[in-house]
Amino acid sequence: MARVILHCPLNISRTMEDLLKKRAQELEETNGIPIAVEMQPHRPTEEGIFQTYAEGGDIPDAMIGHVNDFAELPAGFLQEHFRAIPERFPLRKELREAGFEDKEAYFHPFVVIPFAMFYNTRLLTEAEAPKAWTDLSDDHWQGKIRMPDDYRVVSKVICSFMQSNYPEDYEAFQRNVTHSGAPIDVVNAVDEGSYSIGITNIAFARVSRYKNTRLIWPEDGIFCMPQVVVFSKRAPDELLELGDYLYSDEVQQYLAKQAFIPASPHVPLIALYRDHLIRLNWESWEHYLEVVRKSVN
Repeated sequence: MARVILHCPLNISRTMEDLLKKRAQELEETNGIPIAVEMQPHRPTEEGIFQTYAEGGDIPDAMIGHVNDFAELPAGFLQEHFRAIPERFPLRKELREAGFEDKEAYFHPFVVIPFAMFYNTRLLTEAEAPKAWTDLSDDHWQGKIRMPDDYRVVSKVICSFMQSNYPEDYEAFQRNVTHSGAPIDVVNAVDEGSYSIGITNIAFARVSRYKNTRLIWPEDGIFCMPQVVVFSKRAPDELLELGDYLYSDEVQQYLAKQAFIPASPHVPLIALYRDHLIRLNWESWEHYLEVVRKSVN
């Protein structure tokens, strides 16, 4: 039996699990190889399934979701246990030009999730709203910025990159931020006027109940988190078809509707991105994993 671990954001995890299990059943009927899809629980106190398996030397056949899970692996572990697969999976031009193509061909990003700043339009004018991430360290914003609980992935990623990119501003930024609740709680708090600014996954940030919020497109780029598929060296060739499915129009269109950036060049970006000049705050896979690694050690 081929084993696949799924670890992706909570707001898409149930649908992704259903889609992958359905496709896995179809592939079993076609290729005769049973595929078990195991989902990482979204409980902060529970150790990651992937880390548990990796530490015990029991490597799954495929890992789908947060590339962050690979940050804690020892040097050489990826090359020893996982499979480089060049030129199989498509990647849209915008992401290739931004540096999301893994030259070693281990990480295959099937979607990129932006993290957005947004503001309450009743409390701030567009001119008054922050223009860059560095603006959030200004004393003016103390107590006016809301983010999800500090243990949630979005907060970990944002804080890790704020500390890495703007070390001289990080302490002031943290003084200004209140970490509390889930992403939807952050949106509601800003929408209701309890906070001037919110930061969370763009799928939540782009909409609000009372329509009092507006996205900010920071001059220094949008922080983001790629979701990847990675195959172990023992994965049967037939399992790669599950990876192909992640790039299918069915999956890519679903992800695009969440306001994420689909990897497939065959699925258009939603108007939200076409109407704005997007600059993702991204350097390289090595840099991303190094920043995340420092945050967990």
